Amino acid sequence: MDQSLRQRQIGALVRMLHLNEDGAGFGAFDNDKAAVDSENGVSTPIWKVLVFDSFCRDVVSTVLRVNDLRENGVTVHMLLSSPRSPIPDVPAIYFMQPNAENIQLISKDISQDLYELYYVNFSSQLPRTLLEEFAVQTTASGTSHQVAQVYDQYLNFLCPEENMFSLHMPDTFETIHNPSVSDTAMGALIDRIVNGLFSVLLTMKTVPVISAPRGNAAEMIAVRLDAKLREHVMSSRNNLFSEGAEDVVAQSKRPVLVLLDREMDLGSMLTHSWTYQGLIHDLYDIQLNQISISQKDDSGRTLKKSYDLNVGDSFWANNAPLPFPEVAIGIDDASNAFKREADEITRMGGVSSLDEVSNLDMGASTKQLQRAITSLPELTARKANIDMHMNIATALLDMIKDRQLDVLFQMEEQIGRQSKASIIEAINDPEKANPQDKMRLYVLYMLANENLKQADRDECEAALQAAGCDMASLEYINKLRRLNKMSSSIASPSVTGSSGAASTASGDLLGKFSSISNRLAGFTDSSSLGSILSGVRNLLPTRKQLPITRIVESAMSGRPSVAGSSGGGNGGSGLGIGIGLRTGIGGGSAAAGGVGASSAKMFEDFVHFDPKHARRGNLAGSNATSDTAGPSQDAIVFVVGGGNYIEYQNLMEFAQRATPRKHILYGSTDIVNADAFLKQLARLNQSSK
Repeated sequence: MDQSLRQRQIGALVRMLHLNEDGAGFGAFDNDKAAVDSENGVSTPIWKVLVFDSFCRDVVSTVLRVNDLRENGVTVHMLLSSPRSPIPDVPAIYFMQPNAENIQLISKDISQDLYELYYVNFSSQLPRTLLEEFAVQTTASGTSHQVAQVYDQYLNFLCPEENMFSLHMPDTFETIHNPSVSDTAMGALIDRIVNGLFSVLLTMKTVPVISAPRGNAAEMIAVRLDAKLREHVMSSRNNLFSEGAEDVVAQSKRPVLVLLDREMDLGSMLTHSWTYQGLIHDLYDIQLNQISISQKDDSGRTLKKSYDLNVGDSFWANNAPLPFPEVAIGIDDASNAFKREADEITRMGGVSSLDEVSNLDMGASTKQLQRAITSLPELTARKANIDMHMNIATALLDMIKDRQLDVLFQMEEQIGRQSKASIIEAINDPEKANPQDKMRLYVLYMLANENLKQADRDECEAALQAAGCDMASLEYINKLRRLNKMSSSIASPSVTGSSGAASTASGDLLGKFSSISNRLAGFTDSSSLGSILSGVRNLLPTRKQLPITRIVESAMSGRPSVAGSSGGGNGGSGLGIGIGLRTGIGGGSAAAGGVGASSAKMFEDFVHFDPKHARRGNLAGSNATSDTAGPSQDAIVFVVGGGNYIEYQNLMEFAQRATPRKHILYGSTDIVNADAFLKQLARLNQSSK
């Protein structure tokens, strides 16, 4: 996997914007700049209109910005469903989902002669019935000659991070568990997930070995995805995976695709994060790599600001997975470096600030003037970026202080050691003003103490009700535990490395924190970041493996050879919080380099499929071929029912620590924060009554 999924998706979109010409793709952003120079014999770029539906708009906007579209010849972009005026003599690129409504809309556009030519691109495979309907309608209107192209792009997924994707299917957990959903609707949902995964695999040009737990949606998806992949791989005419030389390399580097159900681990969806990216998603719900923050200005007015969290932002890329206090230090360091460079530029130019660079001292040397003018755009962009992260950090600090998120995070890090008294004290604490935080803390405590007495449960739940908590989500979790005989497994986090090393690392960080208020003071004229941070606890997150990471580690270490083994038990020194319908997730110490015994046993009971081999039934418990039995350095893990940045970062940390380094791609039906997930649980509780 030389290129990330995100890079490959960008390449496919850029190629589409270049009318699907061979050679256009990732890295083609400068093509049109060169093409403008017609004096050198390079042709003028083709300017065009981009029309997309709301889903494909989200696909594009997650990885490309308006400037990127313009650099690739797109002058205007519009929604397919919006009223549009004719733009004659201009070709139009359509990018949309393959459904009957969109076929009707584009056929209407063509009949009204809105554009010169139509380059039609579907996000996934267009069914033959809809293709025939499209042909009938354009032929009837006498406009079929204006349809220049019809392409299936297989890009019906979002890539918010280099190694993360989402099928952009909100509330999937609720839909799957809603008893009122019909079999037809459930089948359509499963097919949509299968089509999304197929597109991801086709974009990566890889055919993986598929593994999934028995009995739930993940197994249904595995069966249908295996059939779909097998149909293409075994076909000499329609094998989309055989295109390009990359397929030869993929033969020797086949990843394992691990499909998991969300109920495998509900705890990870509710825990509080202490990383920069995790906090932002928890508090401000990152959507399409954008967030909106309401802040008060100097006059007391509340202003809503939107910020782009672009992967191309080097500060974001380097600091997103770090503990938040370390990021605050990084912002301070970036600000100080910027001030030093700005002072140097203004000194050379003989002005007092960057805003006065236009009034440079003409007596300065030519080299000094040139350097000052050349540096100005880069410094201005850096200042805007630092200001953005400063504003976000200030807003986060306000929320941390108001909701005591540092205290909650510390309690959850040691949730297995908490007492009923400490939990009730936290629930009754008026300083912890957010009821959802208290609900999340109690759910994690309940999952960590499977044998909690009913009297203790009643006492805690009474405290939650008195604190104003919505009890619906908790009621539904209790229903799941009763109806499906859930079992959970949790133990104290196991720190990698020796205790001495961990203590030293913690001491170093605490030493940095001791002066952080002074370092951040005066960062910006209107900022009180230093005074706010002084009230935040100095925390170093424990390095631990979540259940999803332990399962993926087991899958990548080589498929178990024990046949017919059933799911594991609750023993072992587990890491993290797990709650599952059929099997607990224990585990061994990651520091010792071994795979957790219980997670390995759980993986033994998975069903396994290899689409590249003739069907011989389920491959579970048999070595089948060398392709499926050996360890793998590449894995794709997909969670049905929602994922989050906590799991993503935990997987990336495991992949980077491994020797040799592993490559893991994390995906889910949607990226969901704790608040949205609790709302799904509450609605499920209502629908199950």
